[in-house]
Amino acid sequence: MKRKNNRLETERLILKAYDECDRLQMIDILCNEDIKKTFMLPDFANRKQAEELFHKLIEFSRYDNHFEYGIYWDDVLIGFVNDCKIENDIIEIGYVIHPNYQGKGFATEAVSACIDELFRIGYEQIKAGFFEENIASCRVMEKCGMHKLDIENDEEYQGILHHCLYFGISKTER
Repeated sequence: MKRKNNRLETERLILKAYDECDRLQMIDILCNEDIKKTFMLPDFANRKQAEELFHKLIEFSRYDNHFEYGIYWDDVLIGFVNDCKIENDIIEIGYVIHPNYQGKGFATEAVSACIDELFRIGYEQIKAGFFEENIASCRVMEKCGMHKLDIENDEEYQGILHHCLYFGISKTER
């Protein structure tokens, strides 16, 4: 595997490692109730626990053994993309865009750039899962050239049983 780029740029976005100055924006994302409906995040007992996770994510974003980028628009942290699972040359990713910035194509733009970067690094297949009711996430994956995989499972999250679907794309399909 090659080293990941420190910075990815798209037409409107910059994807890069987090900085300490992103703490408040990231805690807002990590604790956002709307995001928690579609992206599995811990229920933090207090703000300190969210800050501890943020500091782990800073470390992850700076090292090649994790695929972790903050998504920035006009120097504002609006979301993130990260690895959920890595097995050899297959990676599963997850992504979040703050609700204030959803519906503007930012997720599609960021995920597409990440797919290109992951193939450049040396991954052969990229997967992503979503709760079946999260139609917006499904559309992002379709727009990025991903297709439905024969993988489904049920996850209990926040007391609700969610049916999860998976999409993927292989290097030869890009």
